[in-house]
Amino acid sequence: MAIYTTFFLCKPKELLRGFPGWRLPLAKPVRREVRNPFTGETMVIETREPDWPEGAGEGPEREYRVVAIEGRYEDYLEGRLPPVVRDCPHWAAKGLTEVELTPLFKAAGVETAMECTIYSPPSSGAIFQQLPPAFLANLGSLDQKSIAKRWAAAMSTPEHTHSVSGVKRNDGWTVNEALEILRALVALAHEATAGQQMYLLIEA
Repeated sequence: MAIYTTFFLCKPKELLRGFPGWRLPLAKPVRREVRNPFTGETMVIETREPDWPEGAGEGPEREYRVVAIEGRYEDYLEGRLPPVVRDCPHWAAKGLTEVELTPLFKAAGVETAMECTIYSPPSSGAIFQQLPPAFLANLGSLDQKSIAKRWAAAMSTPEHTHSVSGVKRNDGWTVNEALEILRALVALAHEATAGQQMYLLIEA
């Protein structure tokens, strides 16, 4: 299953207008029992996800539709975006989630994690996160090649190249691969205006 990831710039107060039906996080974390999708066991987690009425997200279809892949793949990625994201400065990619980005933040000297700033109805399967403001603020002054080298090294460790059972899935990242992504994020950051933050929309 493909994971579509789109980075975009937006002011926090504009988010809910662009994603009707989504909700803000709870003021404080609560403890909930959830089912582990891999083991089937029940576990307790702390979360700020709001409560949803039964059947939330099963009503009207989303306002934007997935388009058929015709012509350039970049055009396909653009065509499937929600209008609010398409109208903001953005960069559409694939497969860049918290798993890949956390090592980037560490490589850049930022220890703060991403946060969910609004939550989608459970049935949509979308995840929405804000990149650490400190990372956005420092992007323009980073030594990109040094950061890319550290990031590629982290993404080439067994934690990221092997499955839980120890089977090798890939050879890791090259410095050029990491640098290409980093340059795209830096270019996007340069478009930020006062009050904007960088967000990540993840969809399957």
